[in-house]
Parts: sequence; C-alpha cells; structure tokens
Amino acid sequence: MTPTLQNGLPAYLDALPQQRREQFASLSALVAAIPVPESIESLVFLPNQVGHPQFDDAAEVFWKATEQLYLKEALSDGDLPLLYWGFHSIDLLTRRSSNGVLVTDRTVYLLDVGRSSARLALSTVDAPAIRADEAGLAIGDAVVGLAQVARLLGETGAADSAAYLSEVVATLQTALGTTETGADAAVESSTDDLVRASRLSEDFLLPSRPKDAKRIAKLSAKWQIPADESVRVSLSSATLAGIYGLAITERALYSRDLMEPLDRTALTDIAAIDWVAEKKGFRVAEGHLVPVLPAVTDDNREYFVALLARLVAARA
Repeated sequence: MTPTLQNGLPAYLDALPQQRREQFASLSALVAAIPVPESIESLVFLPNQVGHPQFDDAAEVFWKATEQLYLKEALSDGDLPLLYWGFHSIDLLTRRSSNGVLVTDRTVYLLDVGRSSARLALSTVDAPAIRADEAGLAIGDAVVGLAQVARLLGETGAADSAAYLSEVVATLQTALGTTETGADAAVESSTDDLVRASRLSEDFLLPSRPKDAKRIAKLSAKWQIPADESVRVSLSSATLAGIYGLAITERALYSRDLMEPLDRTALTDIAAIDWVAEKKGFRVAEGHLVPVLPAVTDDNREYFVALLARLVAARA
C-alpha cells in the first residue's frame, strides 16, 4: 500500500520570518491567478491547494514534491515553493517519487527520477525558451521525460505545459525584479537567523550560544582578530596544530588552513565564492582560499557555497 501523504507546508511557512510569509502570500497569489490549460490540470499543483479539479490530496502532492525536489538537495534555506508541475512514479517497493518541475522564489528544480536532475537560479532561466515536445519538457539543458504521461497530455499538453511554465517563470521574474533573489534574501535575514535555519546549524559557532561564545573568544584570541571587530559566525575545528576554518566579522572574512597563515578579505571585496577542486578550497578573493572542513562534503558543497555567500551579505 502506498503511504498516505502529509502536507507539511503550513509548518514550514510558520517557521519563516513574517516578511517571508507575506512575500509567499503575494507571490503564490500571482501564480494562482495564471490560468491553467485544461490539458494539463492533472499535472499542476499549487501550495496548500484545495478544490483541485482532479485530486483531493493536491496539497499533499505539492508538499511531497517540495520535499523531494527542493528540501532533499536545497541550494538555499527558506525558499518559497510556489508551483509544482509534474507526476509520480512508483517503484517496485511502492515508494512514490515526484518527477517534474518545482518553482520557488529563488530556484527552478527539475527531477526526472533515475535519469537527470537540475537546479537553476530563477533569475537565470530564459522563460521564452522553455520548450516541450512528445519526448520531454526542457528548461535550459535540463529535460523531464514525458513518455510516462503521454496519455494524459494528449495532443496539446506538452506545448501547453511549456507555455504555462514560461508564463509562471516570467511572472515571478517580473515580480521579484532582475536582481538575484538569493542575494536579496540574504539581506533580509540576520547571520544568526540564517545559521539557525540552515542544515549546518550545529556545525557553525554563534556568539548567541553560550558554549559557542567561549570557543569564538578563543578563536579571536588565537587569530588575533582586531578588538574593534566581533565574530558573527565561525565554522572551525581545533587540532594540536591550532584552529583552522573560517570566521566572519562585521567587516571581513577570515580563514586559516592547518600549518598556514591567516587570510583576511574585506566583505566588500568578496564578489563571488567558487569551489576550486584542484586546490580543495573555496575561493573568496584572489589569493584567498577557505579550506574544506569536515562539515562540508561532496553532497552539500553547492549548498555551502550558497549559504556562505548569504552569510557574507547578511546583516549583523
């Protein structure tokens, strides 16, 4: 028997700051106002949806997609899930998987279970170029196969899906502006809020946590951080060779690798953060590489880069 689906979206939204909840209400209303072609009604799901033309559990289906397409491999925390276009596949163990496209206010997630997946910044998606034929629906170079739902799509469903998704993406891009929404969101939240809401919360050190404050004080002393700067967050470890990792103050990002000198880059000089595979580190500026720490793995490296960028841009 297939497990009963649950809708965890209300609890997810309740945990977000009020400003984000208000933005969700505004953006979800915009998406809901876009007409859904009759040919694809069975593939379109909206957040907390009631009165779906075909499915009584539409809200639960939407949340399942949010869990599998976004939360499982999120690029950022606290996205606002706004639309799911897709369908389920069930394996031999009766496990239900969400295939298709999930659109949030920051990212477009695509998943074709067992074949391919993609995560595209919403601001970079070329809405008019979204296309579909009987073989698949494509956004950029990512494709979701349509063979499983060919019967449901009929003659116009593929083209209607591409046109509908194109309108949704274009509408959100207009509403959010042309600036990278991920960078905008970083300004809305404090460093403390971002860390506590992240999947790496327990790995970071925050001065608001008494036990962490002692370790941060020790790091500040060892690294000789200027007295007029205070550490807002640190991701670090200690060995017999000293403390290594990173720390962010209100002015700069500091980092140190084992047996290496301390590096410092002013926050205003950090334009981008990139993973440099051959150096096994994250470049925050020319000549400044942040070392890899145990908390950062191959699976969460992209997530860490996005989170670190938000922490650099965050308010105190």
